[in-house]
Amino acid sequence: MKQLTTLLFTFLLCSIHIFGQTVLLSEDFELGVLPAGWSQSTNSTDGGWLHGTNTSLQSTYWSIAAHGNFIATNDDACDCDKSEDYLITPSMDLTGMASVVLQFQNYFDGGTEFGGTEVATVEYSLDNGVTWAILQTIVGVDNDQWDAQTVSLNSLLGNSNVMLGFHYFDDNNWLFGWAIDDVTVFEVVGMDLALSSLTVTSAQTTGSITPITGVVTNNGIDMIQSFDLSWTIGGLVYSDNISGLAIPSLGTFNFSHTDQMQITTSGVYSLDVSISNINGQPIDSNATNDELSMSLIAAEYGTIISGGISRDYIYYHASTAAANCPLVMVFHGYGGNAEGIMNYSEFNVLAEEFGFAVCYPQGTEDFDNNTFWNVGYDFQTNETVNDVVFVDELVDMLSAANSLSNEDIFSTGMSNGGDFSYLLACESSATFKAIAPVAGMMLQHIIDTCNQVSEVSILEIHGTNDNITPIAGDPMNNDGWGAYPSIPNTIDYWVNQYGLTNLASSNLPNIDPTDGSTVSSEKYTENTSCTEVWLYIVDNGGHDWPGAWGNMDISASREAWLFFEQLCANSVGILEVKPTIERQLLRITDLLGRETEFEKGVVLIYQYSDGSVEKKLVIN
Repeated sequence: MKQLTTLLFTFLLCSIHIFGQTVLLSEDFELGVLPAGWSQSTNSTDGGWLHGTNTSLQSTYWSIAAHGNFIATNDDACDCDKSEDYLITPSMDLTGMASVVLQFQNYFDGGTEFGGTEVATVEYSLDNGVTWAILQTIVGVDNDQWDAQTVSLNSLLGNSNVMLGFHYFDDNNWLFGWAIDDVTVFEVVGMDLALSSLTVTSAQTTGSITPITGVVTNNGIDMIQSFDLSWTIGGLVYSDNISGLAIPSLGTFNFSHTDQMQITTSGVYSLDVSISNINGQPIDSNATNDELSMSLIAAEYGTIISGGISRDYIYYHASTAAANCPLVMVFHGYGGNAEGIMNYSEFNVLAEEFGFAVCYPQGTEDFDNNTFWNVGYDFQTNETVNDVVFVDELVDMLSAANSLSNEDIFSTGMSNGGDFSYLLACESSATFKAIAPVAGMMLQHIIDTCNQVSEVSILEIHGTNDNITPIAGDPMNNDGWGAYPSIPNTIDYWVNQYGLTNLASSNLPNIDPTDGSTVSSEKYTENTSCTEVWLYIVDNGGHDWPGAWGNMDISASREAWLFFEQLCANSVGILEVKPTIERQLLRITDLLGRETEFEKGVVLIYQYSDGSVEKKLVIN
């Protein structure tokens, strides 16, 4: 939460007095450009310190918690030379002051990878940036949380030309990065206790007990002996008096409220925490840093017995969802997990925006201890877990317990989760109205045995440079996953299966020209049918979930939901004959969409002049 008003500085800084304090520097990076008087130096090829939000500045292996606009350097995104990434403040005059402190919001993991360890230091220069010396080394914490850092500048008092540098060092390895926000330099005076940070995790589990913890910092001169601490979610306020303290100037105290938090239902909540009555005084010298708020998202972590196995899932029912709301099932990739795809897909946020429920099931482990969905990969012929039955049972249980729609049930997933979505379209078509695989493919044996009772709409999102699931397919099973046709041929299979004749093609806006990729779409529809088949091609895209990493022109999650949402209500049974008058047979195709002649004992697709389609197997 931003605590200080943005102050614009020219290169020659003037002192500003707030609540008796002299503020030498205050910057929250909300303008989206390097502030006046600030500078940077870098050896990297990506521009060094960049402005933006967590969505634009994070990467595949280094996610950043939301914090408005901030500034960050990301080594994971570029894997370039970030040994000398300096973000440098304007020069400041520290003469005639008794005590001065630097405070800023910090996001730094301190990660180790490939034998190297990233380092973040606050440094100073007294010779206009020619030489630098370390003031403080930041201790990294990999907890997906921002924290407040306090650095004493008292060793620099009396100097009239002080520059501070935020130095990120990647140890000449492919590591992660450092993000900072809300940089403030001020003179320490009077009594000022600041609520610096909350250490409550933003992701909550329904029914769990969570302590309200955090850090306060003494930004004043006076010793802090007591304060009142209050927190609330909604209407009830829980207050606690914390006394018997001796927090010195610039000292910190880790607090824990006596009343703990328990959230019983999934949804979005605002936790508001405040301090007051510092040393028995109703107001301290700076009331702007006495409150913090954070958004919590609570989800249900549950289990269900299926096939004699205890299966895990995460369920999120949006606070905005009405009765009989839709349900979206989201399946992780091979080796992934439910929590991971919940985090990077951000479907919970979409659920709140549009009012639906979302479930993230957890796959089991194969013989090589990798989590998976059993679609019949060539190297998993001995795996017997029936994931289709598990998902059907899970959907039934969730629908009964949460008043969900029986008509609007959808599936999406990454890679193996996308492959599994195709299997569900064949084997659970009575349950699922539509699927949206991302970087998925449809194994040939699933095509050969596809047994739908109802049509299922399809949206596939796929990159042309996908090196895990090549868009050209693998019909000869060279990679060992199993034979599968190209993605365009897979789309053609579904188009021919449903007899869709209308094609609309377009290029989507290139919103982020820096991501090196663009998106085009092919949308197949039929005037007499509610069923639709779409293909989004990410030109130069990899094995990615667009919007989380790779292509940033679209959000795969949002596109999947918008596809689901716009579908009309009337699903069509695959064996039904749509009403027609004097219809004519146009052609007969096999399950791959290849035109053929009538043949007994073979499943064939009959397409008619009115747009209707029949799937027939004639034995006698």
